[in-house]
Amino acid sequence: MAPHQFEVDLNLPKGAKGTLRLYITDPDSFQGGRKETITVGGDTVGTFENFQHGCWIDVPVSAEKTADGKLSIQVANARKGSNAVLSNIIWLEQ
Repeated sequence: MAPHQFEVDLNLPKGAKGTLRLYITDPDSFQGGRKETITVGGDTVGTFENFQHGCWIDVPVSAEKTADGKLSIQVANARKGSNAVLSNIIWLEQ
């Protein structure tokens, strides 16, 4: 893992499927505003910026992604001199 990113591993029931809800916010526009790339289960969800008022990101998760009972979330800083944030994680099982 690169020094400009962090990772969160969720423990879920094996083969669980559902929606992962992530909330990011940048209320202080640190170093000109944050910009970050989010990856869930090895798939890039997107690169986000200008989320000073907060942003919910809904990620559908298939049973294949949680076959081993784990789901990885990586958040990488995409702007030099800033840092990455993740404010809330919600799992909605189907």
